[in-house]
Amino acid sequence: MPRTKSPASAGTRQRLSDAALDLFHLRGYNGTSVQDIVAAAGAPKGTFYNHFASKEDLALDSVARYSAAMGLEMLDEKQGGTPLERITAHLSYITGLGDTMGDRGCLLGNFATEIPAHSDVLRNAVDAGFGRWVAALATVIEQARAAGELHGDEPAADLAGFVVSSYEGAAARAKASGDPAALREFFTITTARILT
Repeated sequence: MPRTKSPASAGTRQRLSDAALDLFHLRGYNGTSVQDIVAAAGAPKGTFYNHFASKEDLALDSVARYSAAMGLEMLDEKQGGTPLERITAHLSYITGLGDTMGDRGCLLGNFATEIPAHSDVLRNAVDAGFGRWVAALATVIEQARAAGELHGDEPAADLAGFVVSSYEGAAARAKASGDPAALREFFTITTARILT
């Protein structure tokens, strides 16, 4: 019979999850140890394995949590606004994150550059995160074209992939410089020149 978690145990899991997301985003996967995570969470090291099978398991949790916070729901037509307004709002949101986390880059992009060689499961999770983002953006690009807001004949998935890749490049530049100017540049050029 599986053990039920006490409220304190559930709190420990949340603290470990929060600490891992913060540290992975700040230091990367290879620069973060289990000891770093439990110390940041204020949890005894032995409790880590009561909640997560491995550091890789916790990294998967971080990828899922980070992906869920990227504002993809802003692209959904249920949110209201025209398709182009939803795209612009989403891009404004993700580039605005750079004002507070510009020196960290994007967790998906960071993991993509350091994980693939040694963790297929984490590489697949990161790739799936990018895939969901491209698919959501492609859908709203198609809606914007149908509404006459956007023009062009390249496949919507290709344009969405280009926008995501451009964002990742800008996020990497912002991380390298510690200045979110590259993200603001991405937003301006993408909304004024690419998505027209």
